[in-house]
Amino acid sequence: MSVIEEERVRGGVFKDINAEDEDQQPTVIESLCMTCYENGSTRLLLTKIPFFKEIIISSFTCPHCNWTNTEIQSAGRIQEQGVLYTLQVKTKEDMNREVVKSDSASTRIPQLDFEIPAFTQNGSLSTIEGLLDRAVAGLEQDQPIRKVCCSTLTAQNATPQPIQT
Repeated sequence: MSVIEEERVRGGVFKDINAEDEDQQPTVIESLCMTCYENGSTRLLLTKIPFFKEIIISSFTCPHCNWTNTEIQSAGRIQEQGVLYTLQVKTKEDMNREVVKSDSASTRIPQLDFEIPAFTQNGSLSTIEGLLDRAVAGLEQDQPIRKVCCSTLTAQNATPQPIQT
C-alpha cells in the first residue's frame, strides 16, 4: 500500500483527540479475563494525538474479579529517529504534568541516577508522578522472593569451597 493510500485509510479510522467530539466513542469487545477466566470487556479507541502519532487506547475491566488494565499502543509506523523531551520539575505541580509514554521510550532522571529503560513498561497516558509510582511498584513486585533468592545465593557463594587437585 502506498503512503498516500495508507494516509487515506488511516484518515477515516483515526480521529484527532477532541473533547467536544461526542461521536468519538470506544469500541467495546467482550473478552476473556486472564485472572479469573470469566468474560470481561475491552474498550478500544483509535485516535491521533496532535503533534505525536496515531495510538490505540485499550482498557479492560472484569466485573467478576474487578481486575482492570489500561494500555496505549502505537498504531503508526516506528519512527527512524527518536525524540528527546526534557522537563524541569521545579514545583509539586510539575509532577502532575500529563505524559504519553510509548513502550519504546525510556525515562531518565539524572539527579536521582534513575532510569526506566525502554520496553520495560507498556505504553501509558499518565502523569510524571504516575510513571514513578508505576516504576516503584515494578521494583517492589516479588521483592520478598528476590531477597530470599539473593540471600541464599550470597550465602552459597560465601561458603569456602574445598580446592580439588
